[in-house]
Amino acid sequence: MQRMLRALVTGGAALALALTAAGCGSGTVGESNDGSPGGKATGDTTATGAITVDTAQGEVSLDKPATKVVTLEWTYAEELVALGVAPVGNADNKGYATWITAEGADLPAQVTDVGNRNEPSLEKIKALQPDLIVVDDDRSKAHLKQLRAIAPVLSFTYTTKPQLATMKKNFTELAKAVGRESKAAEVSAGIDTKAAELKGRLDKAGKSGLTYALAQGFTANGAASVRMLGDDAISAQVLNLAGLKNGWKGQADAWGLTTVGVEGLTQVEKDATFLYVAAVNDNPFTGDLAGNAVWKGLDFVKNDKALPLDPGTWLFGGPLSAQHVLDETGKALKV
Repeated sequence: MQRMLRALVTGGAALALALTAAGCGSGTVGESNDGSPGGKATGDTTATGAITVDTAQGEVSLDKPATKVVTLEWTYAEELVALGVAPVGNADNKGYATWITAEGADLPAQVTDVGNRNEPSLEKIKALQPDLIVVDDDRSKAHLKQLRAIAPVLSFTYTTKPQLATMKKNFTELAKAVGRESKAAEVSAGIDTKAAELKGRLDKAGKSGLTYALAQGFTANGAASVRMLGDDAISAQVLNLAGLKNGWKGQADAWGLTTVGVEGLTQVEKDATFLYVAAVNDNPFTGDLAGNAVWKGLDFVKNDKALPLDPGTWLFGGPLSAQHVLDETGKALKV
């Protein structure tokens, strides 16, 4: 059952959103071979030789595949779980459980929480005796030296264009570090498979090439705020694989996002279907905007084409989240 997204910009979730926009094998997904964090995952290569991994900080050499990995960014925790490898430690397990809700992405309960993603506990990380630490390049720069004193560090950048190709490349490099390259190829291929399946269903329903706009709504400083995802954003690139056409062309930041108020939504193409993610207890589209004259005058509102996705649809994640975006879009479009 999908977990509901608790809050989008309230309490700890506000920090999470701000930081994000500033972000087959025989083994059971999310578990090692013995069902506990760490240990060699099953169902893939058994190579034990030296490994060279390409990262944002240059090449990192490992003597052998890592088995005890600490992740300090949710995307890379999701990617490890997708590979069938449970991290021994992860930054902000509660936030991960709130935001990363794709099927098969759950962290095992035994994974140690090592603190905030911006300020993780170096003491907790060291106590886990990891043989690898995986971080976001921008977020980790302040404590990269201290982390490297504990274990080798893989540092990745998420926003390098094109984001979808970058995510797949980083995923492959991480898989190399834990000896799970064939599993990574399988999981990555699942994105293209799901996109092709969605395209087929859209074609059959007479919705081929449908124009969409993808948004994330929340309340900031007491006002409705909307992040519009342009073609540089990973989730838009995933939807475009299914033959959908993005009807938002606003000036974007490094994440491919444009933050607008209700007036900005008048720039959405008139024939677009408006797909949105918003928290149950902070949904400006059904809350503050519901009686707004500009909102009510938008074509997609008047034509009943403002469609919610599951509140737990994470638009900035790894391969499992990418597949979740496709699944939820299919449900919203009733195909």
